[in-house]
Amino acid sequence: MNIGPLFAASAALKAGHQVTFLDCTAEDLSIEDCLDRIGRESPDVIGVAARTHLVNEALRIVRHARSRFPKVRTLLGGIHATFMFREMLGECPEADFVITGEAEVATGQLLDALTKGAPLNGVPGLIWRDGAELRVNPPGGPLKDLDQHRPAYELIPNWDLYRNHINGERSAVVQFSRGCVQKCRYCSQWKFWDTWRACSPEVFADEIALLYHEHGVRYFLMADESPQAEAEVWSRLLDALISKGLKDAVFGTCARAKDILRDRELLARYAQAGFRLMLLGAEFTANKTLKTVNKEQRLEDTALAVKLIQDAGMIAMVDIMLGWNNREDEVVQTLENLGGLSADYVCFFWTTPYPWTDSYKELMAEFGTAPAYDNWNFMTFFGKGVDQKRAERELVKFYVRYHFSPSRFFKGWFSGPLPRRKLYRQMFWLGVRRSLVQLYPWLSALLAPKNSRVKAMHYCDPRHRWLAGSNMAGES
Repeated sequence: MNIGPLFAASAALKAGHQVTFLDCTAEDLSIEDCLDRIGRESPDVIGVAARTHLVNEALRIVRHARSRFPKVRTLLGGIHATFMFREMLGECPEADFVITGEAEVATGQLLDALTKGAPLNGVPGLIWRDGAELRVNPPGGPLKDLDQHRPAYELIPNWDLYRNHINGERSAVVQFSRGCVQKCRYCSQWKFWDTWRACSPEVFADEIALLYHEHGVRYFLMADESPQAEAEVWSRLLDALISKGLKDAVFGTCARAKDILRDRELLARYAQAGFRLMLLGAEFTANKTLKTVNKEQRLEDTALAVKLIQDAGMIAMVDIMLGWNNREDEVVQTLENLGGLSADYVCFFWTTPYPWTDSYKELMAEFGTAPAYDNWNFMTFFGKGVDQKRAERELVKFYVRYHFSPSRFFKGWFSGPLPRRKLYRQMFWLGVRRSLVQLYPWLSALLAPKNSRVKAMHYCDPRHRWLAGSNMAGES
């Protein structure tokens, strides 16, 4: 579920416009299917958002839509479009507009201006064509009151399209806060969101309760980068969620080791509020590399945070970036260092620097030629110093050794509270299936969850395209 378009759609609805939400990935629509659906709706404007690895597909939709519906106006948005708008508009003359940054205010104003035939130069963050020229309006800046801008979940026509791969329950991507308080050199989230902000805990808890009661959602993935950044606000959120009494709700979220260490006395309340999966961005196992990329933590901090999470009855996951130094011995050393981390699950992805990150230029100088956007998927390594196929065989072997070790296996299956044990077992079998598919792709259709309508190719690609192991859900 890409939650971004739902925020923009909400702004359009508030401005009095009619909106239809079409999730081509969840519905597994071909371009022709998508065009047929557009034709049935007869829209005045088509808005398209896509992550980097789907940008070419998004532009193909725009081109075909303009060809079939010449009077329709076309709009692009999202993180990739924000930083790469000149490239996208240059490659796709059929695209009329790009909204950069947070799109809520600009979406409503743009649609109002098009309806009234008003000038476009006042729409914040809008990039638009003025004859052969591109006009770049000043950015609108980060939204200050997130309570006034909530996603339009009511536009989702079929919640069964969003069943979680771990337990088969209906799931939703939700967002409590925006922004990150760290400025890691490989990441772009802090550049896009600018400052950290959160909606009021009570508004967010009401939103969760509505999804739970009206749409039957039981699994909630928080799309936040640093939801626990402000201790007092996070504590209020825990209280607000606990007060809703959603006993079988499961929350998965990212967390910084620093925040877990700060909240060691509150972690029981995390679990009481429904948090079951905590994903720690360990990223690297070498403290020297962590310092180089401006990651404000040490491996020792992550190891302690893992233990505290587990002691509180939650599942601790860590993600690891591979290939940063473009050396095969670095991959081997990373796997060796992970042995003492004791996380329940370890997820891997290849270093894939986005063009707008601080680290992009230096990594490209080392890696060589960047891949086509279709391969910008965290599964494709484009450095020359690592044999990816050989490395991934070692990753699968590591995954088996790590997760099937007797101590970790029995701890996961038989220790801790029942909700943790149950979820651990579900994730364990999911991880087994994914590893088998990684080794033997022809098993994908056979092993895909029976209650999922997502095609086999998406079965291995929910949030990030992890190489081995499990993950939390379904651009960063």
